[in-house]
Amino acid sequence: MPDTTRVLVMAPFKPHHMERLHDAAAGRATLTQVPGRLMSEDELRPLLSQSDVVIGEPAPTLLAEGTPVRWVQMTWAGSDLYTQGEIPFPEGTRLTNVAGAAFGHIISQFVVGQILSLAQDFPLYVRQQERELWAWAGPVTSLEGAMVLIFGAGDIGSFTAKRLSGFDCHCVGVCRDTSATRPHFERLVTLDEAEAELPRANVVVNCLPNTPETAHWLDERRLRLMREGSILVNVGRGNFIDCYALARVLAEGRLRGAALDVCDPEPLPQGHPLWHETRCFITPHTAGGSFGKCAATEQRICDICCENLDRWLNGRELTHVVI
Repeated sequence: MPDTTRVLVMAPFKPHHMERLHDAAAGRATLTQVPGRLMSEDELRPLLSQSDVVIGEPAPTLLAEGTPVRWVQMTWAGSDLYTQGEIPFPEGTRLTNVAGAAFGHIISQFVVGQILSLAQDFPLYVRQQERELWAWAGPVTSLEGAMVLIFGAGDIGSFTAKRLSGFDCHCVGVCRDTSATRPHFERLVTLDEAEAELPRANVVVNCLPNTPETAHWLDERRLRLMREGSILVNVGRGNFIDCYALARVLAEGRLRGAALDVCDPEPLPQGHPLWHETRCFITPHTAGGSFGKCAATEQRICDICCENLDRWLNGRELTHVVI
């Protein structure tokens, strides 16, 4: 490795973010920023061949070709691009992300907004306005005293529980370590215990990442265990829910509605029944948005990247370690 660490910045950081990264490097590294998300693999290949560190998300195929890259700092929370794919992540290369610190604030606001929208029938009123129809939609669902089952009690789930506590909701978290202290949750249960909670929950929120244990966990059988008139929100990974089964259950009117920011497959193919299901509100994976959506989120991502760059250059242990 050269005396000066070569850092390739593929993330679309703004000039003031780059200034902070240069400050963190403090002359110990050279930083080269490129529009990585707009470049082809052929354009990126020679750049990676001259880089020791990457801030961004290079294609797994490029990393597998053999590069001097020894650390990849992602700007996403999810790391399944590298951990769940067919191409193994290069042995000896470190991988870090921004999970647990960057997205809880903004995604939890999205979740609460979607719950309120479905509880108050906002999508129906939008459709009525398009038809110039003035009509009462019927009774609404109050969140006061509602039981909310949140899959994932980390950053996103905890912020969601915090915001919902302001509506006097009773939040139950689903996580691996139920002995941990998780503020804003009244109880914690394991994934194996969560099925028994479905019939009691007024709202179900998924914030879990993609793992073999969570894939299609919410299948048709469990969807039918959900409380009649309940609300479902997914901001975790799309394959947590069997989307074809969800379409069937929604069409029967069992649930009040579902809000999906992630789907399986993603994007949903043309002709999928959920596209035209009036009880389903679909957004194109925009709840978080690492860049271009929320300045505060961009700042938190920059904070983590700067902290880890300083740690790397000082030979200290990295934070937010995946591999």
